Amino acid sequence: MSYLIERVAYLKGLMDGLGIDDSTKEGKVLVNIVDVLDDIIDEITELHDSRAELDEYVQTIDEDLSNVEDELYGNAEYDEDDDYDDTQYIEVECPHCHEIVYFSDDIFDMEDELLCPNCNETIYDEEDNDDNDTD
Repeated sequence: MSYLIERVAYLKGLMDGLGIDDSTKEGKVLVNIVDVLDDIIDEITELHDSRAELDEYVQTIDEDLSNVEDELYGNAEYDEDDDYDDTQYIEVECPHCHEIVYFSDDIFDMEDELLCPNCNETIYDEEDNDDNDTD
């Protein structure tokens, strides 16, 4: 970046040293070209500074997110080959709304009654099944 600034400064010095007069057509063009180059350098400098600030901000967010992930998931690294979800799911059709819903197989051991998440009606009631088993 400093190389561009030096080159534009050199052009300005060259114009002054050569005595280019901005009262001529060619002089007006050259002076305006160097002014435009100087403006471009200023804009590039601002963009460079903004990008540096943004990089720093993103780095801070990344570190914060990493801390949150460590808090939520612990420090264990996730390995794609590991199978963390060994849960089996059972597909059930609700007798009331006829929607297909899925329950983990271990929920039948933990709950006495299962409700349909769509219509909130009872899909499975352990007491009803116990009564049927004794018949």
